[in-house]
Amino acid sequence: MLDLSDMNESQRRAVTYGEGPLLLLAGPGSGKTFTITRRILWLLEQGVPPDRILVITFTREAAESMQRRFQKVSKGLRPVNFGTFHSVFFHMLRSSDTLKSLELLTNTQKYQILLPILKAHQEKDICGAETELKQGNGFKGASSDSLREDAAGILAAVSYYKNTLCREKAVEKVPARWRECFFRILEEYEKAVLECGRMDFDDMLCRCRKLLLEDAAFRKAWQGRFLHILIDEFQDTNPVQYETVRLLVGNTGSIFAVGDDDQSIYGFRGSEPECLKRFKREYEAEQMLLDINYRSHPEIVSASLAVIGENRDRFEKALRPDPGRGRENGGRVAVRAFQDKEEQYSYLVKRLKEITAARERDGSSECAVLFRTNSRMQGLAVRLRAAGIPYMMGERMESIYGHFIAKDMTAYLRLAAGERSRELLLSVINRPSRYVSREAAGAGDGTVKELIKYYRYAEIPERRRKEILENLSLFERQLEALGKFSPGLGISYIRKALGYERYLRQTAAGDAGRLAEWLELLDWLRADAGRFQNVRDWCDAQREHNRALEENKKSSKRGGSGEEKAAVKLMTVHGSKGLEFETVIIPDCNEGVFPHGRLLKEHEAEEERRVFYVAMTRAKENLELLCLTGEGSTRPPSRFLDPLLQLFPAAY
Repeated sequence: MLDLSDMNESQRRAVTYGEGPLLLLAGPGSGKTFTITRRILWLLEQGVPPDRILVITFTREAAESMQRRFQKVSKGLRPVNFGTFHSVFFHMLRSSDTLKSLELLTNTQKYQILLPILKAHQEKDICGAETELKQGNGFKGASSDSLREDAAGILAAVSYYKNTLCREKAVEKVPARWRECFFRILEEYEKAVLECGRMDFDDMLCRCRKLLLEDAAFRKAWQGRFLHILIDEFQDTNPVQYETVRLLVGNTGSIFAVGDDDQSIYGFRGSEPECLKRFKREYEAEQMLLDINYRSHPEIVSASLAVIGENRDRFEKALRPDPGRGRENGGRVAVRAFQDKEEQYSYLVKRLKEITAARERDGSSECAVLFRTNSRMQGLAVRLRAAGIPYMMGERMESIYGHFIAKDMTAYLRLAAGERSRELLLSVINRPSRYVSREAAGAGDGTVKELIKYYRYAEIPERRRKEILENLSLFERQLEALGKFSPGLGISYIRKALGYERYLRQTAAGDAGRLAEWLELLDWLRADAGRFQNVRDWCDAQREHNRALEENKKSSKRGGSGEEKAAVKLMTVHGSKGLEFETVIIPDCNEGVFPHGRLLKEHEAEEERRVFYVAMTRAKENLELLCLTGEGSTRPPSRFLDPLLQLFPAAY
């Protein structure tokens, strides 16, 4: 007999709920996984066959974790069906003989298909490149690096469209200069995918929905297959997932939907908290609430509720801390302000050094530093490595120094330092455009003098020859001047005097969000390079950072390394979801970061507030919110801090 004595009243009511659809709103730290596993046990005790129960999660890790927790308490009971949305729909597709291939595209294969399509469109004057190419005097189109970045944005938009079927919002996610032809590109991409006999990851959702809609035999075979479907993290459901589950359930079966609209933070993938309200409305579902936060100290609960309470479009929830947890036993919320990024970096290094020492002394301290973006996380990682503070990065990622802007800055500085390389010269000679052809840039010994020599005798119109030679003479003088600067000042010189920022503005083609990210990266690169006396030392530091990232990737693949025991964890907010830490520090609590972006629409601002709320609610005992307030900061403190200043003292 299932023991219900270790549950609170809300958990007991949810676990023993009878038939029909239920919407279980579960606040942070309220024991939702505990409740779901007990619900499965209760259903089995009621005589429901294990193969008639389906449990759906959003990640493979979550599915495996829940399955392990179930097995631990099930005492030999037959397992039920656990899976992610994609694995469940993939299994359903495998049962159909209508598809020729179920082999999935790799990420590399997606780029191999899409990049030639983009290059073909680019040559049709999409990027204004055709005229220059015809003249044979240069190339004005996107570089291979920025074109690959465009491809990443387009693939993200393709994924969004397949998960939502919303044309308008999908187009908004496409890099500005490709928006007009996005659906032509999508059509060509889909045709190429079909020809190679594979399918995109998101096709599993679309094709399964299509089969359930159009294939009566397939629909009949699956509808009613499961008597009870339990869905975790229901707030992360996108419209296509929602509609596919609705088709799968039909008019029978019970859905036990567990989620929290306040923790819906995957809008960029197509997830919509509206699916929770839609579920309650369309299924006429019963609604319950897991209202006790067992994770966080009462002060942290109060702070996080003050923030999320500013959102208007949400379910009202009377959440509360664990009544058995007193305010006197530690716990605090602190808002700290700094004059500039360097002062914030200095504080973080000092604070994390203290936490690391405490961990080494008694093994008690654990801290997560949570960031809005990967690039900001890597910025701190560079500083911690220099200070000798061990840390673990919670996500695998590409190096910040691998970004085309970082590679351009490094190439400029290396050329200015006297390094001769055709590759380096070719990479920056037309950023901004100096109308130098690929043939010329690929000839000679990798010096500007060789380019000048080439164009003195090139068979081109005299007016064009004069213009290019003037550009090259100026470039030669600029490189000579650049060689006299330190790396940090050199980047400022490249940005303004050499016209690199102007080049980025042209390449962004009106995409304000992308331009803001690029300029922010330039700011960071200038500060990072400013720590070194010469470009050689900066390049050495880049290689060390890249080596550490590769080691982090390898250790993740083999199940971890010694760094897993590090007191300090660096993560994005999205990567931290579902986790908890004794201390959480959130730096860069300024407009443009929290919330991310500018001139946000109301629904976008509310999602950003949810991102901040998720970050805050990862903390168990201590929460520190850091912001910049000095003249060196171009952005005011985050609006999300406003309701906290009335509750907690701030170091403003």
